[in-house]
Order: sequence, then C-alpha cells, then structure tokens
Amino acid sequence: MIISPTRELQLFKALGEPTKHSILHVLATSERCACELPILIGKTQSNTSMQLAKLKEWNLIASRRDGKKIIYRISDKRILRIFKLLEERT
Repeated sequence: MIISPTRELQLFKALGEPTKHSILHVLATSERCACELPILIGKTQSNTSMQLAKLKEWNLIASRRDGKKIIYRISDKRILRIFKLLEERT
C-alpha cells in the first residue's frame, strides 16, 4: 500500500493538535456517539463537530447512523497502532 506524503502529514497533524488528538484517543478505545465526545474531551459541540469533520475528510475516522445518533470510529488502523506503541512506553 502506497501512502502519499499528504496523508502521512494529515495523520501527524491530527495527532499533534490537542482537540483532534483527544478525539482520536477516545475513539481508539471504542466507537462513540457524536453527542458523547464534547463531554469526554471537554470542548463545545461546535468545536468538536468541526474537528470530526476534518478527521473524516482526512479518512482517519468514519461514521455510521444509528437512529438519530451518529457513531464515530477509527478508520485508519495506524492510529490504533500508534496509541498502542505509546501505551507500551509508559
């Protein structure tokens, strides 16, 4: 699989920006409803929504509808491997 430099940079941008990093960290543990994320990361619904849209645009996360809820999950498995590596170092 060939990964473009742009995609790699997007991954590092997401991990380096605190709000995006927090969202990815929460989603690395399990799928979450969009309504839960602002509370879990301590940000407003508006800010969280903008960050989710960018992460989805970059294909780092995916979503599905469950009734009225939108459920998000990690779609780029490299994120899960990165968080696992970070856990091993602590």
